[in-house]
Amino acid sequence: MKFISLFLVFLILSSPALAKSCNAPSKGVFAPIPTYPATVFRAEGWKEAFHDMYNVLCKNLKAPNIFFRGYRAHPGPPYKAAYLWDTAFIAQVWMHWDPKIAEELIHYIMRFQKPDGIIHHAVLEILFKPYAYHATQPPLLSWASWKIFEHSKNLDFLRKVYPGLKHYHQWLLLNRKHPDGLFFWAQAYESGIDNSPRFASTDEHIMDDTRQMAAVDMSSYMALSMESLAKIAHEIGNFSDEAEFQNQYTQLKTLMNKHLWDEKDGTYYDWDYRSKDFIRISTISNFTPLIAGIPNKVQAASLVREIMDPKRYNTKIPFPSVAHNEAIFTKDMWRGPVWINMAYLGIKGMDRYGYHQEAVLLSKNLVGGVFETWKNLGYFYEFYDPDRYDIVELNRKKGNLWKKITLGSKPVKNFVGWTGLANTLVMEYGSEW
Repeated sequence: MKFISLFLVFLILSSPALAKSCNAPSKGVFAPIPTYPATVFRAEGWKEAFHDMYNVLCKNLKAPNIFFRGYRAHPGPPYKAAYLWDTAFIAQVWMHWDPKIAEELIHYIMRFQKPDGIIHHAVLEILFKPYAYHATQPPLLSWASWKIFEHSKNLDFLRKVYPGLKHYHQWLLLNRKHPDGLFFWAQAYESGIDNSPRFASTDEHIMDDTRQMAAVDMSSYMALSMESLAKIAHEIGNFSDEAEFQNQYTQLKTLMNKHLWDEKDGTYYDWDYRSKDFIRISTISNFTPLIAGIPNKVQAASLVREIMDPKRYNTKIPFPSVAHNEAIFTKDMWRGPVWINMAYLGIKGMDRYGYHQEAVLLSKNLVGGVFETWKNLGYFYEFYDPDRYDIVELNRKKGNLWKKITLGSKPVKNFVGWTGLANTLVMEYGSEW
């Protein structure tokens, strides 16, 4: 019996990658995967980095087995799971290469939706499920699905995912909304940015009660979800749902500008219901309203000025997770290092407001940081140093022994993963570099 149990664990943990080579024929409906998208680079080594990014992306794509029916994306080798918000971003990498795989990644997560509508933090491929994974994660699946459709024009995909996306949205309205209409995280891990100074100490020994906050990023993601669901409903001909989601979006936009915008500092902040004041910490999350279309033109200009300030967010590798000149900035996880997924949202948010040239510049510098670090070290990483093309000064939740034992003290390597969004930026902006 013990042997059988160990064998089952081995099967779960050893689910094969899709193929040894990304250009080799794959199993099932994705045979063969297309060759790499054509690109032209002037910078030495960038073409090789671009191709290797896709190689690692492919290695992290797992084929079906007897326990998990469907293709799913692991962010990196230590992570034995398909994560909710990781999958939303990873699908944005795959959609430029093979939209069918991008669609399947969304379908895979949706298959594990619970009857009440919740979609959990991750679909874990281990036997023990920690408490945090009973929560959810940033609700970006509707946005990701719409972006995939914009690329593929596969209306059948929208029809299939819409009922589950709507059900999940309804669960969030019931379980993550304050009485005033703003939204909160149930816990720091649900936000995806666990040890951010908004929520926790560096080693997570101290964790704040996030239920007592109105979170600017969660509210932004919900607004983005409402907007995306309205577009999907329109496309499939459900015009009553479209009107309802559009009304929700308009109301939330008004509430965010009324309660989360600080006119004095010219930015958005979380709101603390206990102190009845803003949580005045400048982090990357303060810019998430841009991607959701929340600011007016004057507010957007204020946010972009802050982003383009080289002392704050326009660093060597742009978009540190905390403003570089903040006293609490440190190169530890979500307290300063650059995360490509949040930087990607920042760039797309700027572009939404017409700051296209700024988006082009920052995308080039962001991709350059990822590719130059690869040239120096030979790997793609989970997070990056805003000042250097290496990981010497980076840490993972310094002082947290459990994290050091399970994941090490540095960013995970071969993380592709949302770091693959560097290739997405190449496809979307590279022709203008």
